[in-house]
Amino acid sequence: MIRLAPLLALSAACAVEPGSDDELHYGEVDNLVESGNGTSLNGTSLNGTSLNGTSLNGNALGALGVSGHNSSGGSVTAAYGSTTAPPLAGSSWVGSTWTGYVANLAITVPIKIVSGNALAAPNSEVWEYEIQYQNSAGWQKLCGVDGGGAAIKAISVAGTWSATTATWASSTTQFTLACRQKSVAKCVELGYKSYKGYSNQMASCVRMLRADYCGNNVSYTLDGQLVNLWDNLGIQVDSQTWTKEGAWAPTGAKCLRTGGKIRYVTLGTGTPACAAALYTSTCGDSFGSGQYIINEIQ
Repeated sequence: MIRLAPLLALSAACAVEPGSDDELHYGEVDNLVESGNGTSLNGTSLNGTSLNGTSLNGNALGALGVSGHNSSGGSVTAAYGSTTAPPLAGSSWVGSTWTGYVANLAITVPIKIVSGNALAAPNSEVWEYEIQYQNSAGWQKLCGVDGGGAAIKAISVAGTWSATTATWASSTTQFTLACRQKSVAKCVELGYKSYKGYSNQMASCVRMLRADYCGNNVSYTLDGQLVNLWDNLGIQVDSQTWTKEGAWAPTGAKCLRTGGKIRYVTLGTGTPACAAALYTSTCGDSFGSGQYIINEIQ
């Protein structure tokens, strides 16, 4: 049995019929941000509350084990140690099957890769795949469909994400499937790729997009808020003259700009417990120690 590390799905859990835990009727994934975003080359992107969008009607699906089977039934192993590409890249993975584990229900779910293609430059080494899972009604689209009815595809990302803190951790035995148009995939497509050594930037980007100020897996934004970001390595550069919000680390916000435009204030999403201690008048002027991403709001 290949187990999946637990991974948060932010859509509300749906009630399960009594006695049907081993034969669930999963619904569609809730994809709140359906426009094409997260592939911007200048750091401007729509943020959102969802971590990676992979959900079986609210039941959490986590990271796949690195072992699966190809279309002929032979054993295959994802390239979890690659420094040039994500765990799954290329057409050879199409038709492969995997076993998922729905952590909060302690059941396994068959997973298969139906189709795939490379993304456009500068992400041409990244492949997106249509992923399906099996339930009693047949094979269902893991990431749901977009506004035009087409399957939303997923990319593979090395490592796992904690279900309780949304913290990324490296792994040699598991990797993550991240639905496109959601935070994890957006940050990878913005250039923050763990296999290139940018795991701190990736994790910081995810905290920022979700406005997870305290680093405790609580989002204080709303889907569709436009943000601009740049990083300490120059992968993304500041391309706008907007109002600074904060500087970010894998653990959450390192500081917030006094007098800045703060999402939880402008959107009325509540006040994080850690906020008062984060305000400084110079936040975002430069990268301080342990700061990897700076963002601003229009």
